[in-house]
Amino acid sequence: MLSQKKKSLFIFTQLEANYKISSNYKSYEHRKGYEMKVIKSNKVTNKFKVSILISTYNKEKFIENTLNSILAQTMNKNDFELIIVDDCSTDNTLDIISKKIESFSNYQFVQLDENSGTPAKPRNLSIDLSKGKYIMFVDGDDWLPSDALENLYTLLKSNKTDYATGLTKYVYSDRIARSGVALSKIAYNKVGLKNFRKSFYHLAPAGRMMKSSVIKKNNIRFPEMIFGEDLQFFAEVFFNTKNISTTQDVVYCANRYDENISLVKSEASTVLNRIKWQNEAYRYLTKKYKNNKIFANLLYRIINKDILEGKFYKKGFIKNIDTLLPVFQDILNTIDNDFNSLDYADDTLNQHALTLIKNGDKDEIIDFVNFYLKKDEKPLYLSNDKYYYVYKENKYKKRMHIILQKIIKKDENIFLKLYSKNSELKYLEIKNRKDPTNYTVLEIKKHLFKTGEYTVQFKANELSKGKLALTVLDKDLNGAAIKSGMQFDFYETVNGNLGYIKK
Repeated sequence: MLSQKKKSLFIFTQLEANYKISSNYKSYEHRKGYEMKVIKSNKVTNKFKVSILISTYNKEKFIENTLNSILAQTMNKNDFELIIVDDCSTDNTLDIISKKIESFSNYQFVQLDENSGTPAKPRNLSIDLSKGKYIMFVDGDDWLPSDALENLYTLLKSNKTDYATGLTKYVYSDRIARSGVALSKIAYNKVGLKNFRKSFYHLAPAGRMMKSSVIKKNNIRFPEMIFGEDLQFFAEVFFNTKNISTTQDVVYCANRYDENISLVKSEASTVLNRIKWQNEAYRYLTKKYKNNKIFANLLYRIINKDILEGKFYKKGFIKNIDTLLPVFQDILNTIDNDFNSLDYADDTLNQHALTLIKNGDKDEIIDFVNFYLKKDEKPLYLSNDKYYYVYKENKYKKRMHIILQKIIKKDENIFLKLYSKNSELKYLEIKNRKDPTNYTVLEIKKHLFKTGEYTVQFKANELSKGKLALTVLDKDLNGAAIKSGMQFDFYETVNGNLGYIKK
């Protein structure tokens, strides 16, 4: 005679074998231990190219728009499955999904028996339920451009990579922004993660498709954490992925409307709590992957992005230095057990910041942070055609400093002659200020005989109309503006940076 638990597992196995069962709120025990209710389920085929995974909690205002964007995909509906896991919504989310989901060919709509309190459980359950060769996460308040699935799937198949990503568009109530991930700015059929220092700078579910076998064979799951679960999960995916494909196309639209931001804010969402949970993720990743060939790229992210750019160089840090400083010291101590954190600072300013954090002199730290926040308002020191910041009589090389030497305009052809000895220039990015997802990236040519001289050419008639921002990228895909005087249709911003007006 079967035990109750074995009976539940048997029932679930049968359910997996026959998705067409449309259970009316029957409860099943998932083999991973999750109690769930199957709301609706259907399938018309046994093979799926892609599994779209959505977890929801009180998304009644936005979920219909999310589902409509998936219904509008250019990929055939029979080629993908939709899996929705609801974390016990208390609004009308279930009713909206129940009505809409029957428009899809292949779907599973389930609900956890009790609220999990973390994004991890619904996402992990959706992974376990998925059958597609590739998976893509979509939040229940976001949406996809109509060609997103087909675009990413084609990248993966044609280039034989395990991971594909593109640009994420952030839509606010009053403006449009985009993700700053460097690899989204440039299209690569196949690129090794170890070749880009900033490969770990964007670890989040939005705008990427992955081979499901990479996740399942390596048992990669979201940790049950309030914050930092995305960082840990996608870092693990990267550690088990050699090559990725990228596109410059927008493949994901993130909802940042005022009414949505107010809904997702949490009392627990403080800088201190976030960085404490991130620290737990770092400890786990260090212990498991410190010998991985691309682990150094994660250290660059932790030190330069998460600690320094994200939290240290902020007025809020000065205000909360008593509570935040010990946490930063703890993270650096964790890193320094196996590495020298100073080796992974992007520049000499960041090296000095790390030294101050380790020494723990709060007055010195406050002085330095205040200097850093206003450093670009102060005159630079010039030595051997290189530019330096000066702080307490010490000189720190500016990471990037690009000078415009000449503009040549002939019909619609524009040539920029640039000069930089602080860093090696690689690309010029030209983006529309109102819509930064409208942009182009051009290669910058290095002078064969004159060190520090570069040229780049573009056609004005190929650019969008309006004010355009010009940004130079170096080999590590760091960005900097061009310093210039006003010429032709170019203009100066408040800080004297170069812009362009396409009339």
